[in-house]
Amino acid sequence: MSWRPSLQPRRRAPGLPQGESELLAKVNQGFPPDVQRRLNELIAKRQAETLTPGEHEELLRLVEQSEKAEAARVEALAQLAALRGVSLTALMDDLGIKAPDYA
Repeated sequence: MSWRPSLQPRRRAPGLPQGESELLAKVNQGFPPDVQRRLNELIAKRQAETLTPGEHEELLRLVEQSEKAEAARVEALAQLAALRGVSLTALMDDLGIKAPDYA
């Protein structure tokens, strides 16, 4: 199970201006599947209390990478909202993006 929030838009409008297309590409960019899979494995091991010190360091690095990627995605969403002249909440509603449960 992935702890990463789902920020995937449910639809894309055809023929978007270049700036909007680039921002949507950033929003849609996810962690590579193999890296996400490893992160999920390490999280499961941490929850099972079987994480080694080396794995703990790896987990910390991957979590930091994931948080930076999520921050970049949210920044792209905010820029897109500003470009469209709408609130971030309105943009997320329009794109079908749900805020993570922990927000």
